[in-house]
Amino acid sequence: MIITQDQARRLILGQQGLIVAFAQPLEAVRAMVAVQTQYAASLPVAVAARLRKGRPGWEDDALSVGGSLVKSWSVRNTLHAHLPEDHRLILGTMGDHAYRRYLKWARDYHGLEVDRLEAEMIAALSNGPLSREQLHDHVPIFRGLPGIGWGLDVMGLALKRRVCIVGRGSEQCFALLEPGEAPRNLGGLLRRYLEAFGPATLSDFYRWSGLSAAESKLALNEAGDLERLTVEGMKGERLALPGQLDAIPEGSLGVKLLAKFDPLILAHRDKTLFLPEKHHRHVFRIAGQVEAVVLSDGIACATWRLIRKGKKASIAIDPIRPLKPRESGRLAKEAASLVKKLGLVFDGLST
Repeated sequence: MIITQDQARRLILGQQGLIVAFAQPLEAVRAMVAVQTQYAASLPVAVAARLRKGRPGWEDDALSVGGSLVKSWSVRNTLHAHLPEDHRLILGTMGDHAYRRYLKWARDYHGLEVDRLEAEMIAALSNGPLSREQLHDHVPIFRGLPGIGWGLDVMGLALKRRVCIVGRGSEQCFALLEPGEAPRNLGGLLRRYLEAFGPATLSDFYRWSGLSAAESKLALNEAGDLERLTVEGMKGERLALPGQLDAIPEGSLGVKLLAKFDPLILAHRDKTLFLPEKHHRHVFRIAGQVEAVVLSDGIACATWRLIRKGKKASIAIDPIRPLKPRESGRLAKEAASLVKKLGLVFDGLST
């Protein structure tokens, strides 16, 4: 089967709630599978972009102890928020692979006695959640080590599903997590990825997941029946779930403001559908930063940032190509809508 780039783009945007928006925040999180949260504001913005109406503050309860989301290191050994079932699927399948990468960093590079330190951290957390500073009072070797901000201390336990992050901002703490059963399911993980981001290539999957090429091929062998297709003007065979191509969304794609590190932008190795290669440098910046993107008709046309002053917020736009007059009008309307969904008062748009 051959489909056009517009058809492929619409399929993925539809699955992401970026054509017909979702009613509830957890529906949006499920659509994204895992939302990168190294930059804390990415979660509420990524969800708001996919909601019909705002639910300001919903993430406070969701990220509390026993809440509806699990925040932990997972795909690509980076910090993400997930529904519990997706957290189990991801780390049950690839946690061992990710943990081996962590050991090279913590034990081989930094010379840490990982087993002993993990036991000490579990003992400290057994009395309840602790801030990083409080945890380091119990395990002082971590104080001042380079890489702590990237999870050198607790990432290993998180990849074992023993620890998660609860709370937000200055109240963020580490808490013990009951791991439960989570069997390895490579085929299931590939199918879950395709549900959210298909049609996609196997190369897209292993770039998204952080698995090796060999493990990704094994996932394909274990995934059961999949549809195989090509997209006009793009290299490589693409995979989709059976029936996934039956209903391609129609209508205007309009303008959408995505979050920094938005899952849509990180989901594919070949980003042609949403971000032409000539514009990569505008979005992927130094120090691993991934800028917030403006989509027009499903394709990146600008980056943006929120400038907050108390309860007011303006949005600054940095075009990556000249904007058409109709795009500017749609952009102003969408910016005002997003700010309102975040519980703030819109204070204008600047370019």
